[in-house]
Amino acid sequence: MTKTINQKTKNKMGTIATEIINNGASLKIISADGTRNILKNQIREVSVINGTVIKIDIGQGALDNIFINFPDVGNPQTPSPDALVDAINTMLLNTINLPLGIATEANQQKQISDLDSIKSSALFQSPQISDETNPNTIYRGFALPGVKTSDAVWAIRKITNSKGVYSYQWAAGNQNFINVWDNRAALIYS
Repeated sequence: MTKTINQKTKNKMGTIATEIINNGASLKIISADGTRNILKNQIREVSVINGTVIKIDIGQGALDNIFINFPDVGNPQTPSPDALVDAINTMLLNTINLPLGIATEANQQKQISDLDSIKSSALFQSPQISDETNPNTIYRGFALPGVKTSDAVWAIRKITNSKGVYSYQWAAGNQNFINVWDNRAALIYS
C-alpha cells in the first residue's frame, strides 16, 4: 500500500511514522526529522541490527549510515524487520515506470543497440566496392565484408558528375542495407 506524502501515517504514539517510498532512482525517507532522498546507487547494504533497527549503509562510514527504528515505520507496513529489509531491497531492484532517461540496464542496452546501428551505417564505413566504368557516374557499394554482390544487403550510393556539379544519391533514397549490388544501374536513386 503506497501512500502519498500528504497522507502521512502515524505511529501508535500519534507522531508521524517513518515512510520509505520508492522514488524512481532514489528512496525517499520521510520521518519526523524531515525528508531525505537517497540515490539507490549509493546504497551498499540494507540490514537489521540490534533486532529492530534497519541500517541502510551508503558506503561513507558509520556516521553517514541511515538508521531506522522498525516500530516507527508506517510505510511500507511489514510484519518484521527482516520483511522490511526485503521490501527495501525490492524497491532497490524495482526500475519499472522510471522516467525516460534514468540510467537502467535496459536503457543502457538500448543505447548500445543504437550505437551499433550507427556504427553499421554506410556513412561510417568505406565502400566495399566501387564501379567507375562510366566517367560521369560512380557507384559505391557499402556492405559487411564477404557478402555476395547478388545478396540484398547493400547500401548503394550513386555519384553523378554533370559539368563539374556532383550529386550524391542513395538507392531507394536511404542508407539501408537492402539493395542488390548487381542491380545498381536499374535501381531508383534519390
